[in-house]
Amino acid sequence: MWYKVLPAIFGGQKGIANFHEALAKHIPLSSICSANNDAASAVNYKVLPVLPLSKSQFFNFKWRKKIAALAKKENAAIVLLEHPYHGWSAVFAKNKIQGKLIVHSHNIEYERFRNIGRWWWRLLRSYEGWVHRRAQLNLFKTERDLDIAVKEFRLKPASCMVVPYGIKQPDIADRAAIAKKIRTQYGMTEDEKLLLFAGTLDYTPTAKAVEAIYREIVPRLRKHIQRYRIIICGRNRFEEFQYLNELNDGMVIRAGEVAAINEYFAAADAFINTTSWGGGTQTKNLDALAMDCNVVCFDEMIEQQTIDLAAGKVFTAATGDWQSFVAQIQKATEHTEKTPAAFFKHHHWDRIAETVIAKMASLDFPVSLQQQ
Repeated sequence: MWYKVLPAIFGGQKGIANFHEALAKHIPLSSICSANNDAASAVNYKVLPVLPLSKSQFFNFKWRKKIAALAKKENAAIVLLEHPYHGWSAVFAKNKIQGKLIVHSHNIEYERFRNIGRWWWRLLRSYEGWVHRRAQLNLFKTERDLDIAVKEFRLKPASCMVVPYGIKQPDIADRAAIAKKIRTQYGMTEDEKLLLFAGTLDYTPTAKAVEAIYREIVPRLRKHIQRYRIIICGRNRFEEFQYLNELNDGMVIRAGEVAAINEYFAAADAFINTTSWGGGTQTKNLDALAMDCNVVCFDEMIEQQTIDLAAGKVFTAATGDWQSFVAQIQKATEHTEKTPAAFFKHHHWDRIAETVIAKMASLDFPVSLQQQ
């Protein structure tokens, strides 16, 4: 991994760290990653934090050779690549050890950068496809991503599978006490509805979602629900996104980065995900559902399978239909059902890892499913 994953705080970091932890219950795993990773945070696998922090590493022959040498030193038989950017290094290492390659896609990268207007997305599409075609197994987060990859990258369906974002069911002993604590902290009364938005705010699609809360959600909610507050949590470190701090409304609370986001999910009457574009898995939807928190979002930003598994917990509107979105918020705040067991079973990391190991075995990877 070329960026910081450990300790895992954000959704994408958890998606990698927890996946590695689950896999390592069955096969030995060593993670080559950037120097800012905390090796002590890994529970049951080896961490080699040796890669530089600069993105120039992707084009450096020195690091391509270094990665291959480390793979050989660790007696690796399989190279697992998280994201395609170190693809040429992963292919080189796979050839050097005469092993197999797995590419773990967290979203269709070229599509994400096309959506945010990067001119070089076509170059990335070509490279991304090249990397995936050289893998013996390709892992995708959603059926939609898998379908796009098979078509656009010309992949064999038999070499692909969906590996959903997993969750660890949190243990919140006293939700009522947590809700009271959060409400007291922000001066909320018991009859006010607490709506939560959380995400990485210094990312264009998320920043636009925050703008929409002020522009589209607040004015409409005022006409229907008089007693409510919206809490916005998330990181905002980059200069180009500081304009968000100038947005102001008495009904909106900017909490910034919080240490225990699960407490906010536990306290909220609903999680409102106003993101409408950008691609990728909306991991916060799943984190909210894992905390029994209802989710309101646009229908294109959540998988139908998730809606089915979390029956009665997801409320959707057509993309751009803000009036309907607000109506769904009203519905969501009236329901208090728990998230069904089927959701947790499907997204359990152990089940996910076992499915991947079984797929690897079917493709003649040197693995077997063993409990440790």
